[in-house]
Amino acid sequence: MKRTAIILAASAIAAAAHAQEPKSSYSVTTDFTFTSDYVFRGVKIADNSFQGSVEATVKDFYLGVWSNQPITRHQDDEIDLYAGYKYKLTENLELEAVGTYYWYPEAPTNGVKHSEEAGLGATYTFRGISTSVYYYRDFKLDANTVQGSVGYSLPLEAIGASLDVTGYYGVVDTGDVNPWGPDKLRESYNYYGVDVSVPYKLTDKATFTLGGHWAHNKNLPTDVDDDHLWWTAGVTVGF
Repeated sequence: MKRTAIILAASAIAAAAHAQEPKSSYSVTTDFTFTSDYVFRGVKIADNSFQGSVEATVKDFYLGVWSNQPITRHQDDEIDLYAGYKYKLTENLELEAVGTYYWYPEAPTNGVKHSEEAGLGATYTFRGISTSVYYYRDFKLDANTVQGSVGYSLPLEAIGASLDVTGYYGVVDTGDVNPWGPDKLRESYNYYGVDVSVPYKLTDKATFTLGGHWAHNKNLPTDVDDDHLWWTAGVTVGF
């Protein structure tokens, strides 16, 4: 919970600084979400968790911090630092480059304490349908991930919200899941899933989002759960 307080404090500081400069070219977005499970690329990482984030955007550049803090005891926190750049190639096509530093401060000394990942992707939007393809390279784990997705947002004007649906499919090939171990342990699997969310605008700057999620993985060891169903609820505030 200490890291949640840090994130919220950073949000308040960023908001205050932005309020003092209303004509500034940057924006700040904060998010605080509860999730019944934390699932990443088809694999369950933790049970009930709080997730907080702060992101600053300057034109096409963005920089942020994201954290997952499990409520269940004996499950490790995760803090991600990331930065990226988006470039609109055409009216419908956008390119993106992103780098992420994953930090697991409570991981055991013989486990993965951190890793670094770079990603490149493209998103094409046409008549409300958004399709994207991304490639990620994790240098610490010697891992390559390719993920494709298709999404659609249906306006729900009667209640001032929308119904957002996204389906995705990904393939992960990891050269060494435990780089600190005596021997290399390779792991390859694929995953797919569906995200359904309803963002409801509370004010001009605040949005409440309720979501339902399903994911499935294949070709992982038999002691890893392959099917996941969970929900999320969170508030996003922009400044």
